[in-house]
Amino acid sequence: MRLIVLIVLVGIISSNLFAQEKLEFGDTPTTTSKPKYKPRDKDHRQRDIIHWVKPTAKGLYMGNKCVDELTYSMGFVYLIQVKGQTGYKSETNRLLHNLGAKIRILFRNGPFWKFKLKKKTKECRRETGDYIG
Repeated sequence: MRLIVLIVLVGIISSNLFAQEKLEFGDTPTTTSKPKYKPRDKDHRQRDIIHWVKPTAKGLYMGNKCVDELTYSMGFVYLIQVKGQTGYKSETNRLLHNLGAKIRILFRNGPFWKFKLKKKTKECRRETGDYIG
């Protein structure tokens, strides 16, 4: 019994003698105080969605899931507001809101975002059967 206690004490004392003193976070090669990993993925943060107000749903293909995902991935969604609906103020107000929305979409997706949207919308329509011709 004394032998076991003696071995344990010698082990504890020797481990304290050979251990590194003042070991702080970031001193070892496997840990650092400042992580070098920085996510570059655009989806790592929650994006604010731009609402583009339209008076009618004609030509928007809002029921098509592929087109809805496409516009959402480009950072905007269509919002239908007809005259007389609650929240509708004036045509000028809608036009000014859409001007700001289009400028934000331009900076988010580049200068040719409308051409990309039309091309991908046609592809979505062909895949889902909404396009004839």
